[in-house]
Amino acid sequence: MVNNAKKIPLAWLLASASFVSIIIVSYLKTSLELEDAEQAYYSQWWRLGYDDQPPLYTWIQKAINSVFGVTEFSFSFLRGILFGAVILSFYKLAKKVLNNKVKAEVMVLGLAFVPVFIDFAFRRLSHTLLLCFMVIVTLLVIVQLIEKRSVYNYLFLGVCFGFGMLSKYNYSIFLMMVLGVSFFDASLKRIIWNPKLLVSCIIAFLLFSPNFYWLIQGEYLGFIGESIGTKLETEGKGIPVLTPLLETTVAFLEMVFPLILAVALFLLLKKVRWNASNTPKWLRNMGILQITVLLLFFMFMNVQEVQARWLLPLLLPYLIWLIGNLDIAGEKVIKWGVPLFLLILVFQTLRTPAERFLGITSDIHFDYSGLSNKLNTEYSEAIWVLPNVTYGGQIRLYNPKKELFTLDDFSIPESKKYDEPHVILSSLSRLSESLMPTDSLLQYGPDKENLYFFEVYGTENLPFHSSSTSEN
Repeated sequence: MVNNAKKIPLAWLLASASFVSIIIVSYLKTSLELEDAEQAYYSQWWRLGYDDQPPLYTWIQKAINSVFGVTEFSFSFLRGILFGAVILSFYKLAKKVLNNKVKAEVMVLGLAFVPVFIDFAFRRLSHTLLLCFMVIVTLLVIVQLIEKRSVYNYLFLGVCFGFGMLSKYNYSIFLMMVLGVSFFDASLKRIIWNPKLLVSCIIAFLLFSPNFYWLIQGEYLGFIGESIGTKLETEGKGIPVLTPLLETTVAFLEMVFPLILAVALFLLLKKVRWNASNTPKWLRNMGILQITVLLLFFMFMNVQEVQARWLLPLLLPYLIWLIGNLDIAGEKVIKWGVPLFLLILVFQTLRTPAERFLGITSDIHFDYSGLSNKLNTEYSEAIWVLPNVTYGGQIRLYNPKKELFTLDDFSIPESKKYDEPHVILSSLSRLSESLMPTDSLLQYGPDKENLYFFEVYGTENLPFHSSSTSEN
């Protein structure tokens, strides 16, 4: 295995193996992962915005669907490409920063000790993976600008800024950090407070403006704020300042604890030596300020629950500082690290069928074909309105040519109002005083909930149209 790693560039070996594993796993699942189901639903249309996420990922997914169709392969293909791209760009950034190929390879192997990346991102994350890639690429451009402040590099920086904001809105937290560091770090100050940055700002504005235009229409900002507030639990009963601080600390440890434990163990056993001069100061300063900005944001928003996956894109690049400061026998780490990384990929691949064999409950083991058959048999001529995007995506996988909607999609435009029969599926037994269910599925789905069928004509009283606005 190690001999193969010497013949094939290590980063490419791990990226390719990860890509193939992600494709294989998708065919071992009975249904789509939550994020894939979301994309199966939203990729029906070209829109300027979708739900509370920026549109870039869905635009890419829709383009891929036009080539491969609405299949398990299409969704795992994009996630596999991004997962591999993060590995390759992370390696390139580490090599640029440390100017050391072997240490950069050790960095990539260190990703096996970041559970939220090697597990959660591998299995299901979408927008977060895209944001990981955009943050790393932005830092690569910043490294280029430190070396040469050319107009070309500033133009590329603007592309990164624009696509970053279109990847996930918390890219703005990364931008806050970049601006903040420029006030006290000489390397960043020369880049940010340069007239050429205006080129970057213009490019970024042109790229982001269509989505921004969509955001300020109607009540979309209110819906997005409400959705984000629900995810962050900003209305919880925790202690202001203290709860966000503790939650962020726990999430950070959840993200990197195995890696910190391994580093601490090697230091205690004197297998490695700490050398703070190995990494540039600007990278350390960016990492410290990024953690500070995150903490201030969570405290200001009074966030009651912080997930490790939220921290991953913004903090992943600074693992280069943590591992890069170690004087480590790179060849020995690579010898044992490559088999370990590949073994983890094998485990992730076999995990899904093993769960099914052992009877471990998981949403991805539920078969939605029964509901699809019922809709096709009894309501084939009606427009289907599913309870949420998860149901919508799962049903669309079986019916890729049928346009369908969901009750929780607040971004449906007015142009999608049709004077035709609709069947609405909801977990509520009453949608209004006058609307009574005509059929039901009891204890259905992975959550064993009751689904009620409502038949209506037209869209005037449908919940998902109540706050829509015109679009294109």
